[in-house]
Order: sequence, then C-alpha cells, then structure tokens
Amino acid sequence: MGTITANHQLGTDIIIVGAGPTGLMAACQLARFGVDLIIIDAKAGTTPESRAMLVSARSMEIYQQMGLSDKVLAQGEYIRNLSIYIDGKEKVDFSLGKAGAGLTDFPYIQSFEQSGNESLLYEQLRKKGRDVLWHTELVDMEQSAEGVTVKLQDLVAKRQLEVRAKYLIACDGASSTVRQLLKCKFEGKTYENKFFVADTRIDWAQPAHRVVASPSRTNFCAFFPMYDKDTYRVLGTLPGSFYNKENIAFQDIEPVIRSTVGIPLQFKVVNWFSVYKLHQRCVESFAVNRCFLAGDAAHIHSPAGGQGMNTGLQDAYNLSWKLWMVLTGTAGESLLCTYHTERYPFAKWLLKFTDRIFGFMTDRQVFFYLLRKHLLPFLFKVLSISPRIKKRIFRALSQIWYSYGDSPLSVGHSEQSLTFKAGDRFPYVRIDHKGKMISCYHLLTAAKFHLVCIGADSNGNKDDVPAALVPLIQLINLPHSPCWLKLGIRKKLYILVRPDNYIGMITDRIDDDRLERYFRLFR
Repeated sequence: MGTITANHQLGTDIIIVGAGPTGLMAACQLARFGVDLIIIDAKAGTTPESRAMLVSARSMEIYQQMGLSDKVLAQGEYIRNLSIYIDGKEKVDFSLGKAGAGLTDFPYIQSFEQSGNESLLYEQLRKKGRDVLWHTELVDMEQSAEGVTVKLQDLVAKRQLEVRAKYLIACDGASSTVRQLLKCKFEGKTYENKFFVADTRIDWAQPAHRVVASPSRTNFCAFFPMYDKDTYRVLGTLPGSFYNKENIAFQDIEPVIRSTVGIPLQFKVVNWFSVYKLHQRCVESFAVNRCFLAGDAAHIHSPAGGQGMNTGLQDAYNLSWKLWMVLTGTAGESLLCTYHTERYPFAKWLLKFTDRIFGFMTDRQVFFYLLRKHLLPFLFKVLSISPRIKKRIFRALSQIWYSYGDSPLSVGHSEQSLTFKAGDRFPYVRIDHKGKMISCYHLLTAAKFHLVCIGADSNGNKDDVPAALVPLIQLINLPHSPCWLKLGIRKKLYILVRPDNYIGMITDRIDDDRLERYFRLFR
C-alpha cells in the first residue's frame, strides 16, 4: 500500500479519486509528463473480476504510445468470428477478421478484460515511481480559488488525512462520491431489464476466438472468449419474471441461458456472477471549477458495443496533457475548459448510440423480435460482401472516427485539398523508416507535441521550431511519398500533433509566427 509522505501532506498537483482503468490511465499519463500526483481508492487492490471486456483500436493506440500494446496483445484474445443463434439455429456466421485493415495497427476486435487493464496500468504506474493509496476513501472536499482540499479516511489505520491539491480528477465510478459532493446532476434513465454477467468455463462445441450472441423474444445473452481456453464472459438480460426477484443465483438463470441460446453446453465453473440494473446517465458539465469528472463518474450507459472502459481511458488521455501544460505555466487555465468542450459531445453521442443498439437487441415487442430474427441475418450477409460498410462499423466501434474538429484548439491554414482536417486523429500512414515499414504512430511517442513536416527540406527544417517552444515540441521530418499524396498532400505540409495524437494545427507554412500564435490560444 502506498503512503502519504510529509510532502504530500503539504500538497500535491493532482489528486485522483478512483484507481479503476480511468484513474490509473490518468495517473500513468500525468506521470509521463512528470506531474506530481496522489491516487486513492477504497479497494484493497486492482479489480479481481474481469468486468469490461473489449479494448478498442483507439485505446490500443494509447497503449502503443506508452509502449504497452505488445503486452495487451500477448495477454488478451483476438476475436475472429461472430455467430448469432436464434431459436437454437445459427443464423449468422460472420468473420470479423481484420475489419480495420489500413486504418490502424490494431485492425481487429481485441478482448482484454478490465482486471488485466488495471494490472497493466498499475504495474506501469509503479515503474514510474508512483503508487496507489489503497484502503483510502474520500469523505469530504472543499474548493477554493487556489485549489482543492480533501479529507481522506485511511480504512486500515482508522485515521483521517487532509491533502491539498491544485486540481482533482474524479474517476470514482457510477456512484461517484465526488460527483455527489459537487451536487452535479446525473440525469438519464434506468432500463427496465435486469442485466447479468458471469465469468465461466464452458464445455461446448463452439470454436475458439468466437463471440456467440443469441437474442430471443424476451431476453438476450452473449458469450465472449476470455484469456484462457473454454473461459467465457456470459452476459445478457433476464426475462420479466426476474424483475422483482432478489438474491438471484447463477443456478437460477442457467436454464434461461440454455433455452435462449438453444445449443448444447455445460457450465463447468462459475468464477464470478452479478445481477444489476443498467442506467443511461450523463453530467451536464465535465468540470466544476478545479474538479474534473471522467469515465463512469461523468457518464454511464449500456455495455452495447464495448464502449464504456474505452471512453474513460480517452477521457483521461484528453485531460492529462492539458493539466500538464497548465501546471508548467505553458498554458492558462482556459485550456482546461476544452476538456468538457471536446469530451462532452462524444459522451452524448455514445449514450444515444449504445441505447439504440441495446434497445434493438432487447426490445420484447413482436416487431423488434421479427426484425432481429429476419433482418439481422440479411444485414450480416450484406456486411460480409461489403468491406466498405465493415470498415465504417469498425471506425465507429473502435472510436478512431471521432474528431475534435469543432474545438477551439483545432486550426487549419492549408490551401491543399486534404482528406483530413485539424481536430482529426493523426492519419494512419505506413512509411519506410530506417528500412522497415512502420506506421507513423511509432514516431509519435514523446510526452509532448510533435511537429510533423511532410516534404522535409534537405537541411531538415531544424529552424522550424522556435527556441521558446523546443521543450514542448519534437520535430519529425518525413519525405514526400505516394502515401501522403493519397491524402491530398501535394507540397510541403506541417501537421502539429497534440500529445494525445490528435491534430492541433495544419499549415502550409510555419513563418509569420504561426506556431507562437497557436500556443497563444492556450493563454
């Protein structure tokens, strides 16, 4: 367990409440930038249950930047196929394959459970010389113009501690204590259906690396392959007959699962099981003065599409570099307002997106059941012969489509007809680098901005970055090539890439004080 040092009793830069995936990602990102922080959690350690299952391509790109993607690939599962059974008959056998080929270094569906994400991030945090204060909960807090003062309860030593921080990040989940103390509205709805989840070992004839889904008239269930052979995450909704029942055991719902999927199977072991209600809710603002809400503390929704954990990771990724700039004096506090500006629209879109999928798969009306029974097989047949549609779906589920194009931090000055714009994720391009074909993402790993110059001069454009900005920007010179031409780049182009690998500025020229003027936006 971590300890609060005398220095931390006097204060720290950031206090993070909650050491789930979102909190640990925020801590790891801040540690990359050298920011002083404290992270607390009432738990004894990382989450033992698997919980969230899927890691999106966009999250994998964060892990790639951190040097951790190979570990995720080694410890996770690559999902190759999707089968849909209706009334005991296989209606869909769909190859997921590398649906995102040409879009990312991670063109497939990756299963890597929440417990694995937490362990990986915690290990990385400790390598950075930081630790989590386990067995520690927040009991009260107070904000001022200078910072946040929190009262913490050490659950082991039975003592209270007071810590002062400049900012606070609430990553303490759907029942967030911070959100309640801030009196933030958390409006939305609760789904009528009861939802179950279990980690099991199953004996059946299904091939490995396959997701099996089965919607019926009254409920829905799905099976996701996990880290070990024959180990599956089973999840779904329960029929109406369970709505008013309490203390439901797995043995109670096992016959429901069997009848829903309609194929022979035997549950050999149940490692974890839970039943709960699903909610769809979002705060009105991701920031309240010096406190920021991230992950489930800010927004919750159905698990449709495997978006929840990934969205929390992206929240932390977006906020951390902005806090670093403010704390180092290279940006004013107005920069922190863009956290809400950039992340809130995505959260609102996500709530609608997951609600539609969940509603379609679980609605008990005859009309929707018939759509699932007859329309789903047809749609997947169309998908199987249309790589373009498959890529569009992959872009949505992987979160690589999202752009901060409307952000005040996104500035474009180019006269070229480009296929991308400021605010977009940096384009996925593979280049010849020292005799090896790699994506540009392998070059965007420093904990700073990157100025990518396409069509570099023979002198290397060394003077393109003003001396005052050298500590903030790493210059990358790349020669022009056909891959850039496909993106509409016909002459020299400068792309200023933010620390989260989204494009801050695009310009044909660096003269006229353009870089300095861009960074003055942060003041």
